[in-house]
Amino acid sequence: MFKHLSAAFLTIPLLALLLPAAANASRLEWDQTEARIELKPDQEEAQTEFVVTNKGDETVRIARVRTSCGCTSSILNKKIINPGESTTITAIFNKGKRQGLNHNKLEVFLDDQTDPVAKLHMIVQVPKLVDAQPQIVYWNPSTARSERRVRIKLDKRYVSEITSIEYDRSTLTITAESDPDGRVDRILRILPKSFETQIRESVLIHARGADGMKAEARLHIFVQP
Repeated sequence: MFKHLSAAFLTIPLLALLLPAAANASRLEWDQTEARIELKPDQEEAQTEFVVTNKGDETVRIARVRTSCGCTSSILNKKIINPGESTTITAIFNKGKRQGLNHNKLEVFLDDQTDPVAKLHMIVQVPKLVDAQPQIVYWNPSTARSERRVRIKLDKRYVSEITSIEYDRSTLTITAESDPDGRVDRILRILPKSFETQIRESVLIHARGADGMKAEARLHIFVQP
């Protein structure tokens, strides 16, 4: 009996410490918790703001903001938020060589709390001007010695035509043809000239559009005898 009472008395002070922090957290109001952005081809970074307002009666302090990716950083306008005041978290995404959909998370922590008070989402779409599927083509002893097909799709908002395809003609045979179904802009039929020699080659696809816009995609070709 005394063991049960001791555990109960220990639990009550702990709850008393945690409840005010949880109550303060519940009184924080965000203008948004998810932002969706699409970059332009010439943009290297994206920014968005998350504004939080203290609707409670107690002052709170933001201890830190943790991001899920090294490509995303954050700037906190001010850490201490008095009742009725707001602060802004600016999230900055650096594109680097990333393409496609990038989902980045920011976790916001208050003082003396191990769990985040909020989870913010910054979803950035980096356009693929030349989308090649698949980007890696290979043959090995367990695969069929037949041609591989790569489908090329252009983002017509920015590029409108394939201007050239660079590859080593001494090791590869590549034939470009239109898609009879019209789903993609080109289909590349790729076949190595020999399956008895190790091949590690790149195929570079160049495209262009209006106003001098240029783009490229790279394929990686492997043959393992």
